[in-house]
Order: sequence, then structure tokens, then C-alpha cells
Amino acid sequence: MRLLLFVSFGILLFSCKRLDKKHPIEFTIHSHIPYSGEPISGVKYTIVEYRSKKFSNKLGDIEYTDFKLEGFTDASGWARISFFPKKNLDYMYEIYFDYSNIQFASYSGDYSLINAPSFDLINRDNDNQRDYNIKALPLMQIHYKLENVNCLGSADSMRIILRNYDEAYHLDFNYEIWSPYAMGCYSNSHQIDHGLAGRYVYKMQVIRNGNLTEYIDTILIAPGVNNNLFIEY
Repeated sequence: MRLLLFVSFGILLFSCKRLDKKHPIEFTIHSHIPYSGEPISGVKYTIVEYRSKKFSNKLGDIEYTDFKLEGFTDASGWARISFFPKKNLDYMYEIYFDYSNIQFASYSGDYSLINAPSFDLINRDNDNQRDYNIKALPLMQIHYKLENVNCLGSADSMRIILRNYDEAYHLDFNYEIWSPYAMGCYSNSHQIDHGLAGRYVYKMQVIRNGNLTEYIDTILIAPGVNNNLFIEY
């Protein structure tokens, strides 16, 4: 009886550590400047494994195993991850990101990471495990001007929605907030010292002589390309 119990325990212990080779966890990391597609290499990822701590009744008390998977986005800005998790569903996985050594393919100035994750829980179900789209935008000086160049008088009115498409997580004009109405021969200009590069999308409504005209357009602001965000109506 003792021998049978020992063998059964050994089989159970072995089965806990078997890999689920039929269901690998797979996802990608893509790091880039979104408006140009310029790749960003050197984004480091670290995947660790953990489970609920044995013999603990404390909620959220976990212990990490010695499993660790690390890598970087390559010169094309991609990393493709695939690994076999433990077959025992008690084992779970986390991913950490490190951006301290990233390299742009050609850009060399200041930049801002856009909603870049530092940590995430990995889903064992590939249908629900997301890919990671990591964006960075150059910081630059932007000259901004909004002006009514076809003014007919004080009754002219204009309102606008202006957004950086490459900064926004999601952009839908139906849910954006309009600016207050600018009346008459309106003109406003200023300089933005640390503005984000990107594709600036605007929607504008102009009323002249009681007639409403609507405009939608995009202006690319990027180092070495254009730093004038001029909108005239």
C-alpha cells in the first residue's frame, strides 16, 4: 500500500509540470513610429511564471517559479513570442516591458511613448491574448495657427475638433467634444515647444451668411517634414 501511494504521488507531481504542447501561448510585439512605420528595436520583454502560494489562505498570495523568458524587438520592430505553458492551469504568466534601451531606425531626438504598457497578465487562451502595439512619437516644436481668412463679419462662427490621430487610442468624431464657437474675424496663433509629432485630424464647422460648411482634413506634423499646424477657413 505504501508503494502504491508513493507511485501515485510521483505521477501527480510529474503531471503538474508537464507542458501543454497542444496549446502554446503565442502573440506579437510591434514597436514603431505609427505615422511613418519606422521600426523601434530594443524593447525588452520578460515573461515570468507564478501560481497561488501553497498552503496559504491569503488572497493574492503567489509564488514565482524559476521560469523566465526574455527577448527584444528586432531591427524590424517585431518580436514574435511562442512558448508552451505548464499543462496544470494553476500556473499563470505575466509580461514586463523595459524601454530603457530602445533604438529608432533613423530618428535620434526626444520622444514620448504612447500608452506603452509596463506590465500585463498573459491569457492562456490565444483567442483572448492580445498582441502589443507599442508606439512612440517624436517631440518637436510646432507652430500653430487657426484663422478666419475669408471673414464676412462678426456673424461668422466656427467650431473645431482637433486631435492627433497617432496619439489617440481611439478616435470617433461622433463622441468627441467640440471647441467653443469662435466668432467673427477670428485669429489665434502660438508655439508649442514640446508638441507630439503625428497626423493631426480636424473636423470643422463654419457658418457664413447662415450657410453651414463642414471640413475634415489631416495635416502631418513630423521632424524634417513639417512643423506648421496652420488651419485656415
